[in-house]
This record gives sequence, C-alpha cells and structure tokens, in this order.
Amino acid sequence: MVHDLTLIRSSHPRLKWLVHPSIAVYLRLVCILAVTTAAAAKSWVIRLDGAGPVKVGMTLAQLNATLKEDFSIPTNEDEQACFYAETTRHPGIAFMVEHGRVTRVDVRERGLATVAGVRVGDPEALVMKVYGQRLKVEQHAYDPGEHYLTLYSANGRYGLRFETGDGKITSFYAGEQHAIAYIEGCQ
Repeated sequence: MVHDLTLIRSSHPRLKWLVHPSIAVYLRLVCILAVTTAAAAKSWVIRLDGAGPVKVGMTLAQLNATLKEDFSIPTNEDEQACFYAETTRHPGIAFMVEHGRVTRVDVRERGLATVAGVRVGDPEALVMKVYGQRLKVEQHAYDPGEHYLTLYSANGRYGLRFETGDGKITSFYAGEQHAIAYIEGCQ
C-alpha cells in the first residue's frame, strides 16, 4: 500500500508524480486560509466612516455582532454617554461609542493603515503629500510645534485626523466630524 507516501508514481505517461489525496486536501486548505487571511487583513483599513467591517453609526449590538465580541455599556454612570470598546483580536484600535453608537475609530499602533496607506509612525510630510490641499493643518493643543492634520469628507459629515509628534504620526482617528474634534477622546 502506498498511502503513507507524499508522492505517488503515476502510471499515466504525462504525469510522472501525483500528490497523495490527503496531502492535496491539506495543500488546498493552506492556500484557502492564506487567501482568506490576506483578504481579511486587507479589509481592515481605516476609512473616514469606519474600519474594516465596522461602520460609524453602528449600534453597540451591531458592533458586537460584527466583531463577535460582548462589549457592554459601562456600569459607571459618568462613562455611559461615551466610552471606548477595545478588542484583543485587533490590537491598536479602539471604537468610541457615544450614546450606544460607534462615532469614532482610534488607531494608536502602526499595524493599521488608512485607505491611502498612512500609518502611525509615518512622517508628517508623507501625510501632507498624500492628502495635500484637502488637509486642514492646526497647531496641537498641548505642543505648539506639533499638529493636527484633518481631512473631511465631501459632505463634511466624516473626517480623519492625524496627531503628530516629533514630525511623525503618533495616532489617528476617523469618524463623525464632532467626534474627531475631541482632543481628549471621550470628554
């Protein structure tokens, strides 16, 4: 019996070797997993209206269903109006939830990029080059030498704001226009 061999000599004149059927199934699964993983990673870009499958405006229940999480409204009454939902499956990203709806997506680590490819750690000059005249440049609230670089959607409803430090992007956030204007996150 030849079943323990990875390759089997073929009796067909044009096929010299065949892959054992169980190995062929394994190789197909590896290829499918690689393609699926690459597609999932690619879909997690930051847009003005969300990130990956998450859209600004989703309810907390929709966010939970989308991310297969169990986020809940904080028990502390002071935190109920605005809080962050952070998933361990996607480190470096947090979802601002105001009055039970996602209003902003915060990125603090290099792993995630905007649709245009900008990431935490990139030079401020790159953001200026990529987004050009569409950016509104403002002085940072706590460091006069640094900036907020803000881009708004055509209808003004959504935006994307980059914070800089030492000439590099230190964080960025996207979402509803009022939410990206918060300097301290939930205020």
